[in-house]
Amino acid sequence: MKSAPFVMHQVNSQADILNLLDQYGDDARIIAGGQTLVPVLAMRVASPDHLIDINKVIELKNFGVSGDVLLVGSGVRQAELEKWSDLDKTQPLLSMMFPWIAHAPIRNRGTVCGSIAHADPSAELVLGLAVLDGSVTLVSKKKKRIVQAKDFFLGALQTCRQSNEFIESVQFPIRGHDARFGFSEYGYRHGDYAVVAVAVIQEGNSWTVGFGGVDDTVRVYKCVANSINEISQFIDDLASETEVREDPTATSGLRRHLMRSLGKRACQQATDFRVIK
Repeated sequence: MKSAPFVMHQVNSQADILNLLDQYGDDARIIAGGQTLVPVLAMRVASPDHLIDINKVIELKNFGVSGDVLLVGSGVRQAELEKWSDLDKTQPLLSMMFPWIAHAPIRNRGTVCGSIAHADPSAELVLGLAVLDGSVTLVSKKKKRIVQAKDFFLGALQTCRQSNEFIESVQFPIRGHDARFGFSEYGYRHGDYAVVAVAVIQEGNSWTVGFGGVDDTVRVYKCVANSINEISQFIDDLASETEVREDPTATSGLRRHLMRSLGKRACQQATDFRVIK
């Protein structure tokens, strides 16, 4: 199939973006990498009348440490962040995730904020933002607001972004030097969306465990555990008690099994994590 006709607007500033969104609202979409949007347009799942190309807006291509967060602008390619020399020590969890995200050619074009905007609950960056308790900066012509990840993602492919807003940046909080991380994922082929993905943060005896792919939004849980056996039991209990989706890609039983096996693997990885100084 081919996309429905649309008008392409190439903009040079953030003010241009805001003016067009204010004018066209629901009839407009932002395009940066286009790795998700272009297939959606081709299948006519969405048929906006206007596309706003933000690739020439220089101020959106910046990323780096800002206070106690890693701030990533909406024009930053996934590959740019993946290859950043300080990523391992600044955001080790994201560094673990990047090799699992699609394939290198996709990461070369796709943007970090584009993945967040798409809000697929199986996507690694969505999981990372949720587990790290990150936030999204939304801007409209009238105001700017910062929304926590838990409030930004409303459901599968659904967010709280209004039609006249765009994602200016996302913020990944930087954890303390004692934080340890683990990540594990299962998909049918490398580069596919995860059937189940698990991200873990250990800070002393405090644990944060996040599951992607098990529901319409990422599920994040916190607990206190003093040993690998205690956190493993917590994972077992979650897999038994949590409501897990079933769809044509996987049964709920398979997803529960993966929650247990991948969860314990990620927890062990966090226990063995070597802090980079």
